[in-house]
Amino acid sequence: MTVTHTGKHPNFINIAKQFDYLNHFEVAVGFFGENDALLLTIVRANEYGADIKPKKGDYLYVPYKKANGKQGLYKLKEVHIPARPFIENAWKANEEKYKKMVLDGLTDIANGKITGRGLLNKIGSECVSDIRNAAIDLKNPPNAPLTIANKGSENPLVDTGELERKVTYKIIKA
Repeated sequence: MTVTHTGKHPNFINIAKQFDYLNHFEVAVGFFGENDALLLTIVRANEYGADIKPKKGDYLYVPYKKANGKQGLYKLKEVHIPARPFIENAWKANEEKYKKMVLDGLTDIANGKITGRGLLNKIGSECVSDIRNAAIDLKNPPNAPLTIANKGSENPLVDTGELERKVTYKIIKA
């Protein structure tokens, strides 16, 4: 979009620049794997579900904590991780709120209260918070008894807190 001075509003040029910014940039929210491909694998397995089978041999060996505190190994033919779509759940639960944020943000830009970048940052922060809360609040499908015993918690997506800490957003070229 080319900005020309044809409007009569005193902040016309600035408003046009901010709208032009929004035409060229957008916010991406989620997990980015530049430095952590394992995290992306974990997120993908939880969001969509996964079946894990041994690459070699007939069994997977899954560690567990014995009653005496020592580690043992279960021999399993496969492991099934059910889908726990916390990212999709967050989007569906908050889609109308995000639409309202955009519309209110455009009004705020026109009134000189926020920049285009400020609006994208505001939306990104809100989406991150919603995804974190969706992960924490998710209870079904529950963890397998072995998983509960190993991590000492029944919350399917909360263990060390890494998943919640690693969700983020970026402002990127559209």
